[in-house]
Amino acid sequence: MRISLAPVLSGIALLILAACTSVPSVSEIPEAIANATTAADHQRIADHFAQKAASYDAEAALHEKMGRSYMGRPKGDVGAWAAHCNSLQKKFIEAAQEARVLEQAHRQLADSTGK
Repeated sequence: MRISLAPVLSGIALLILAACTSVPSVSEIPEAIANATTAADHQRIADHFAQKAASYDAEAALHEKMGRSYMGRPKGDVGAWAAHCNSLQKKFIEAAQEARVLEQAHRQLADSTGK
């Protein structure tokens, strides 16, 4: 059995980030963004987006695997099901990329605010 390392590594990174920092909850993010003034504030927001990117990467990997699983089914509209999974996989990949852009932007703000 072949195991993809991407979801495993993403999960490990997520656990490490959670252990090392106080990341705002999803419901706290809008307020955290609106009120961010210190390097620590921007670092916390960057950590949130790093966690989101890891989560989106894991979702993309899951949908890739499900798409392959549907293609092995003998009955049903496997083409449509696989296309659905492939579409979601692409959207999660894009979401992860966008989250990383926001992460880097807040890390830059943290660096410039800290100086």
